[in-house]
Amino acid sequence: MKFKPLYWFHRSMLGQMTVLTVLFAGGMVYYFGLRPILERTPASSDDPVQLTSSEVGRVLSDFVRRNRAEPERTLPIGDNALLAQVAARNPGFRYYVRVGEREYGERRSSYFERMGLEVVSRARARMSGDACVNLSDSLDDAGGHGYASYLYCGDGLGYYEYSGVKNALDVDTSLVRYYPRWLWSYSSGPLLAAGGMFLIFIAIVAINVSTINRIARLAKSIDPNNLEQKLPEKGLPIEVVPLVRALNEVIARVDEAQKRRDFFLSTAAHEMRTPLTVLRTRLEMLDDGAVKDKLVGDVGRLTSLANQLLRLMSIDSGRKLDTLVDLVASCAKVIAEREPLAQARGVALRLDSAVEALRIVGDAGLVEVAVANLVDNALSFSEPGGRVLLALAAQGRLSVRDFGPGIAPEHLATLFEPFAKFPPNRNGHGLGLAIVKAVADLHGAQVGAENAPGGGAVFTLCFEPVA
Repeated sequence: MKFKPLYWFHRSMLGQMTVLTVLFAGGMVYYFGLRPILERTPASSDDPVQLTSSEVGRVLSDFVRRNRAEPERTLPIGDNALLAQVAARNPGFRYYVRVGEREYGERRSSYFERMGLEVVSRARARMSGDACVNLSDSLDDAGGHGYASYLYCGDGLGYYEYSGVKNALDVDTSLVRYYPRWLWSYSSGPLLAAGGMFLIFIAIVAINVSTINRIARLAKSIDPNNLEQKLPEKGLPIEVVPLVRALNEVIARVDEAQKRRDFFLSTAAHEMRTPLTVLRTRLEMLDDGAVKDKLVGDVGRLTSLANQLLRLMSIDSGRKLDTLVDLVASCAKVIAEREPLAQARGVALRLDSAVEALRIVGDAGLVEVAVANLVDNALSFSEPGGRVLLALAAQGRLSVRDFGPGIAPEHLATLFEPFAKFPPNRNGHGLGLAIVKAVADLHGAQVGAENAPGGGAVFTLCFEPVA
């Protein structure tokens, strides 16, 4: 069980796509993120002044970015705690920020003025298009560290500069705290692209999987006794169509084989009846004796087998059910017919019904055949002095219970299959319960069997009553 997730990733398209996406994203992070960081000279990690200068640049850069996007929601730059601490430790510290026409800090004698960037800005403003003017320069001098960044694109000017950072703040001098920021700045583009591609792939796979699940539900709903229904091929991915087409071919072959089997069984059973009748008539003409009685019994069993096969084939062929059947009356009729047989065996036969009448849509003759087969099966396992109880609930659940030896657990799964006999040497042909199952399927009822508490077995038929 603990290897099931790995098995799922190996067998699932979604799992395989997830693994490939993670590998792709990991490669992008390494190539565009970790590799540039690892190749960076880590000398600044030992210089707290340089780290302080970098923090100042980050604060000013973030302020410019936010001010350009949402100026009304950007906190005043003068309220920044880090800039206040830097100014307190560095008397010569100064900064100047320009966002469009908005100015912050001290412009007088600034790098912006000395380099004539105002003229550059006016010239760029007269230009059309999305071309960008980008300039950056180090302002390090004897007075301390400094930096200037100028960017003018189609959406306006963004500029900041600072100088005079000579004394460091109490900051962590290791590069570990800066790795996540650097990693994101270097690899955010590939990561976002990989994430977007993964979401698109997930959407495509989810749509196709839902279509495949719909086909699976249709396949499960196919009636084994009516295989003329085929799985639809329209609207499926072309990769799945060959599989669905192959399944339809298999269904068609199974349907053809089943029809040939049914035709053979029904024809053979029908053709057997006439010779068996003639044979029985001729046997009756023989002198009485043990051999005659044995032969007549054998012919009777063969005739019963032929009749049961014909009955099973007629049920499997399907018919229209459009009449109301009183389940209580059908059970009472079966009880009356089987009472002499039960008395001869010394078995008490009783019907307990929670209602006086319970109507279902079906075929009264077939319902009585199914109930009679369950009663006959219960009587065959009952000892003299035993009981067979029929109980009918208002919800349409009919149960037939005997107090015999019960059912071996390994036989429960195949109990309703044709020619299944447990034990194999008992009387009968193993078709009685198969007929019960066929009648239940025809009526949309559920059939089941289980061992009863205290001994014996309980067979149930659950019909859908008419309101």
